[in-house]
Parts: sequence; structure tokens; C-alpha cells
Amino acid sequence: MTTATLSTYDEVLKTFYLPGIQDALNHDTILADLIEVNETDVSGKDATIEIHYGRSTGTKWTTDGGTLPTATYQKYKTCTVPMKYGYGQIQFSGPTLRATRDERGAYIRVMDSEIRGIVDDYKKEVNRQYFGCGYGILARWRSTEGDTSYTLQKKYTGNSAGGDNWGSALGAKYLVERSDAVAVVLVSTTNYTVDDTDMAVSAVTKGASYDTITCTNPTVTEAAGTFYVRPAGVVAPAAATGVHRVEMMGLGGIVGDDDLDDLCIGATYGAGTSDYNDPLQGLDISTYPWWVAVTDFHPSGRFAGQRALDLSLMQTIFDMVEERAGKDYGPDLLMTTRAIRREYIELCKADGFKIITMELDGGWSAVDYNGVPMVVDNDAMDGEILFLTLKDLQLYRMSDYSWMDQDGAVLSRVSSYDAYEATFYRYAELGCKNRRNQGILGSLAYTKSTNEGY
Repeated sequence: MTTATLSTYDEVLKTFYLPGIQDALNHDTILADLIEVNETDVSGKDATIEIHYGRSTGTKWTTDGGTLPTATYQKYKTCTVPMKYGYGQIQFSGPTLRATRDERGAYIRVMDSEIRGIVDDYKKEVNRQYFGCGYGILARWRSTEGDTSYTLQKKYTGNSAGGDNWGSALGAKYLVERSDAVAVVLVSTTNYTVDDTDMAVSAVTKGASYDTITCTNPTVTEAAGTFYVRPAGVVAPAAATGVHRVEMMGLGGIVGDDDLDDLCIGATYGAGTSDYNDPLQGLDISTYPWWVAVTDFHPSGRFAGQRALDLSLMQTIFDMVEERAGKDYGPDLLMTTRAIRREYIELCKADGFKIITMELDGGWSAVDYNGVPMVVDNDAMDGEILFLTLKDLQLYRMSDYSWMDQDGAVLSRVSSYDAYEATFYRYAELGCKNRRNQGILGSLAYTKSTNEGY
């Protein structure tokens, strides 16, 4: 009979589980599956992105005998994008491992539940970040009902308290299955403080206009503009661009016409900014006005109103992105919510258009729009359709998912406990080669049930 040792467990984790972890995390969500991976342009801890923004003037038509054109160069701007460091950790008690040491199937079963669970948890957190704006916003504060009771905004616009901003429509969707969060409170229109008290949400009551949470009392006083992040998900603002953001960049920060601090910080959208400017990939739009996506929001402002989805609105922004990106280059994917997809399907039916479905590589289903797939995702933002040019989005990573084993072991003893732990990791960041080739149609009205979405 073969007795399992720690090295046996290490081998199981490396050879039996690691390929499955890599496959699941790289392909089980649509953005992870479709966005190109780039390891070539990563050096050290950073990715270098060359952004093309201007053409050469070295062309000319002239008369017979006229002078030739003066050669110039294509215009590029170099961006340096730091990696973000993501980890997933599992732990087994010593007695549990020892109880399975005599049978290979037994110790695989004991690992299986924990590994499958942490991979699923990690996948959900990464996908949330793919749709975020780098600040890790889970929810926005609406009101304080008591020491341990708070309401969270749930409306795209028109929230009765707290202001309307990016993330106002989230409600408590990210606090139902996972309860850890800390409060980020504005102390002025230009700065915020991050609490260190885990709110440990113990109950969520869903509502149509807001959700109510029961939790541990934070040590801060909430105010308009307060939002919630995972513990250590964001730190106090710093002079160096982006160092206070710990999570990966997402489509919420890329597909827009704002610097990141203008998008996320402030009681009301557009009303605040952090002490230190925080532009996407270091390119401030006041200096580089071409570094913006195609946008179409309510005439009163992005979160200042909503309007019904209209086929003409969709076609106009599709055409604008296609004009910038080039036909057959972009857009090549439309991303939205199920509620907005329903609105679109009903419009097509009313106008007598046949709904055509598409099957994408990887098994993803889509609705055809101008030959381009329209897909939905649980983490897509309510009230918006993204017109994406995936060719200009890349996941820059140092390497694929792997176990931490620099000390020679995957399983390591937990200091002062009869327990062992293993940690997988990936260093990566979502980057954009051309923000101008992305588009967003926002401020859209939609209908959802109270329980839809989570």
C-alpha cells in the first residue's frame, strides 16, 4: 500500500489539478475566453503598450516637377501598465490529510471540494473585475438605518440618497454569496479614507429600489459617495498613478470618456476627483483628448436620466465605432445584460425583424447584430451596451496560473497550526491598445424583477 506524503500531495496538485485550474479560469467566462493573452510585451512587473494615435504626413500630391513629401513618422504613445497580483488559497487540516494518506482516491476527494470551490470563487471575482473600473466597487451606500443596518443603492439613476454614480445599480449582488467588504468614505470632494473593519455582511434583503444589509458596524461615518470594496481592495490615494488600485482594470474603466478617478470618486458622477489624478494607463484625457471611447448617454448626463432603447441609437453608435476602427476590424462583440437583451429582442419583434442566433467558438451563444455577436454576462452593467473591439483589448500577464512553490513545496505548513495550505497565483492586467475603438450606449431604461441578477 502506498502512503501519501506531502510530496505526493504536491504532485497531485501540480499534475492532476493545475491544468484544470488553468483551463477553467482561462475559458469558463466569455471575456476570459475571448480576450487575447499577451505575455510577449510584459517585462519585469510591467506591460508596455504602444498606442497608435496619429498618421504620418509623408504623403503628397503635387505638380510635375514639384517637391516630394517630407517624411514623418506614425504617432505612438507608450504606456506602462503595472501587473496586478491575484491569489487563491486553500487549506487542509493535518488530521484530514493524515486520514487520507493510504488511498489515492481519498486524498484526491478531500482536495477536490476545496479546489473546485476556490477556483469557482476566484473565477467570479476575476469576472467582476473584468467589468469593473479598477477601484473594486462592490456597492454604493444609500442610507444608514442603524449601527448594523444599511441600505445600498440599486437604481441606475434617481437614487433617493447617496448620489448617482458608477456602481449605483449594483445593489448588494456582490455581498450575497461573499460577505467581506470595507467602506470607502469621501472626506472631501477630492479625497477618501478606507476603513479597515470587515463589515461581514450576515443578511441581505432585496428590494426594487434598494437592498438592505445587516453587518458589523464600520468605524467610519458614511456619507454621500461612500462605496464598498473587498478588504485591502483599494488603498489611500497616492501620487503615483494607479498604485492605490489593487484589482485589475475592467471594461467599466476602459470603455468611456473619463479618467478613472473622475468616473469613480465623488458623490455624484462627474462631481469629484481624487487628490491625485488617475487616468487610464497614465494618459490624462485633458492632455490626450483622443484617448476616449465612443459614448452616447442621456442628454442630461450619464447617470442623470434614462431613455428607452432605440434601434437607431444602437445603429448610430455601431457605425461610429466601425468608422473609427475600420470595417471588419471593430466592433466585433456587443456586451450587455439579459434585461437589455430582452428590450432589443422586443424591438426587433415589433418591427418584424427575425432574431438570428449565433454559436461562437467556445460554445457561447449570441444574438446576431449586423453579423456581430451580442452576448450577455452576469457582471455586465445595467442600462448599458458595450460595443467592443476585442482586437484592441489584451490580457497582459507574466505567466499562466501556477502554484506558489519557490521554496520547493506546493503544500506548506501553517505556522502554529496543524494545517497545510497551498496558493495559486497569476500576475496580470487588462490593457487597451486603442480606447477610441470601443463604444458604449448607456443611460438605457430596463425592467428587472427584484431577484434578477443574483
